[in-house]
Amino acid sequence: MATNIFVDETNEDVLEVIKQTMSVSLSDDGTPIVSFATNRGKGSGAQQLPVADFEEYVSTLSEIVSNGIQEVPEQDLSPAEMVRDTIRNVDGLIQFRVRSGKGAKPAKVPASQFGEVVALLRSTVSLVESAGDSLLEAHGDDSEDDGDEG
Repeated sequence: MATNIFVDETNEDVLEVIKQTMSVSLSDDGTPIVSFATNRGKGSGAQQLPVADFEEYVSTLSEIVSNGIQEVPEQDLSPAEMVRDTIRNVDGLIQFRVRSGKGAKPAKVPASQFGEVVALLRSTVSLVESAGDSLLEAHGDDSEDDGDEG
């Protein structure tokens, strides 16, 4: 086991981390997904959700910016509903998840930047949806070629 000598406790700006990590790709089952991180380091991970759910997810975050955090009963939730269910302000750090289960890591955003983060995500909705559509079209062309044997 090794110990890192140069442990950097510097918090990267959440807006920069999102800009550096946001991507759209196809999941193993061919669903367009958007992925981005809000922070780096141990205990953090990318938020991944279907492109089809992204606009509602961002709208939910926008509502929370306007109306505050409210608690909702847990069940089998969409990414937007999961945000509503899991969002918390813990010592000035807004934390929430888009899914539950093993490996689901929370997004962590300083409360002072929450509105800016949501505005950045809002500005990417059409780009994310277009990228998802392009991937689906390209994937559809590939699957049509693969299915013509016989």
